[in-house]
Amino acid sequence: MSLGVLAAFVPRDAVDDAVAAAGKQARRPDGKLPPHVMVYFVMALALSADYGEVASRLTETLTAWGCWDDSWSVPGSGGITQARQRLGYEPMKELFAGVAAPVAGELTAGAFLGPWRLMAMDGFELGRP
Repeated sequence: MSLGVLAAFVPRDAVDDAVAAAGKQARRPDGKLPPHVMVYFVMALALSADYGEVASRLTETLTAWGCWDDSWSVPGSGGITQARQRLGYEPMKELFAGVAAPVAGELTAGAFLGPWRLMAMDGFELGRP
């Protein structure tokens, strides 16, 4: 699992913008799992379903990025579940809309079949709101 890849494609500013657009700002300034942390946590869970491993690696990575307060402790699975419920899907939807873009360019070999861009999606379920 590489959380560095998340940082390269999903900068903190984009996360903060998505959280603000969804109206999901932190309720308390001293909360252990603010919305921006939970957004990265949800994305990291797409890479591994192990809550403990994701929480540990995410804490290390967010500390390196300056997004984790050393006074916080990693909550248990119950606290994480509650924070995910508070976050909801809206910030993730906003973030996806803001950062999702084709990776291959026009000169990338095999990226096009005639005028059509080839694509594949894994792990996404598309539905109408």
